[in-house]
Amino acid sequence: MKIQKQLRRIEYEGDHKIDSLLIGNFGDVEFTARGNFELSGMIYSKKSVAFTIIGEGLIKFHGVCQKVIIHLVKGNCVLDFSELTSSEVCCVSLRDNSTTMLGPTKLITRANLQDGAVLKYKGTPRLQNYTLSGSSRIESAEGVLA
Repeated sequence: MKIQKQLRRIEYEGDHKIDSLLIGNFGDVEFTARGNFELSGMIYSKKSVAFTIIGEGLIKFHGVCQKVIIHLVKGNCVLDFSELTSSEVCCVSLRDNSTTMLGPTKLITRANLQDGAVLKYKGTPRLQNYTLSGSSRIESAEGVLA
């Protein structure tokens, strides 16, 4: 019988400034931040890490992760994964004036952008499915894609 590890939840609400976060290889992780924040750290996971970000500020991670799922990024915030290597990234909803920067990845399975959201990526990932509305855009390191 195979024992399945529980989902780990990491939540920040209100004003936070932390630069020493560590998300390790302990199973799937759900990371939530609401409010004003400046959060950074490392990710080393063979599983998936899911993000829900609402508010203003900066979130920056580096390291390695199998799958990054971005459920929601809303507000005037920056999600900087430019130094995070992954196999797959899924962006369910990027809204408002948010900026999301992706590091080297093989596949972007979904990218839904609204309002003035910006998605930037490094390398040459395969972009499977995307929708843009408003003044949102997707950019590579070399320039604008769509």
